[in-house]
Amino acid sequence: MEHPQTFSLDVVAERNHVSDIVRAIISTIFFHRFFPAVRPKTRDVLDLTFPSIDDPKLDAQIDAQVSSLLEGFNNGTSKSSGRISVQFYEKRRKKSGWFLRADEQVCWEEWVLNVKLVSARTDSERRNLRTKMENQLSNAILQIITAVSHHKDHIPPITEMTSNPFPFQITVGDKVDNWGTRMGIF
Repeated sequence: MEHPQTFSLDVVAERNHVSDIVRAIISTIFFHRFFPAVRPKTRDVLDLTFPSIDDPKLDAQIDAQVSSLLEGFNNGTSKSSGRISVQFYEKRRKKSGWFLRADEQVCWEEWVLNVKLVSARTDSERRNLRTKMENQLSNAILQIITAVSHHKDHIPPITEMTSNPFPFQITVGDKVDNWGTRMGIF
C-alpha cells in the first residue's frame, strides 16, 4: 500500500474568524493543486490577501465542509479543536479478475489542517490574538507555497483530458484508515 505525501498545518483561531481562516488555507491548497483550467481570484482575510479559484462548485464543497467543522465546535460540547483534511487521488486501472477490470483511487497527497479554537477575554488579548492569527495564516500560506514548490515528484502524470484529472475529497474529523474500514468490517 502506497502512502500519500502528507502535509500538516496547525492554526489557532478565534470563533468569529475560524471559518474565514480555514477557507483561506483550503482555497490556497486548491489554487496550487487543482489542475483543470481555472480563473484565479484573490480574497482578503485578516488584512491578508490570498489566492483562490473562481469556481462556485468548488467553493460550495469547501463551504459545506467548513460548516461541518464549525458544527463540531457549536454542538453544545466544549470541543475546542477540530481537523479538516484534503486528499487528492489518482484513478488507476486495477486488474480484478481474468477479464474484469476495475478502477481504484489511490491517494497521492493529503493536507491536514488541525484547528484549535480559542477565545480572548480582554481587548488586549483580542488584539494579540488577531496578530497571532494573521501571522499564522501568513505562515500557513507560505508553508503551502513552499511545499508545493519543493514537493512535485509524487504528483502522478495526467493521463486523461477530463476537466479534473485528479479527484479530491475534503473530510472533517479524524481519519480512520485501517484494513477493517477499507474492507467494510468496521
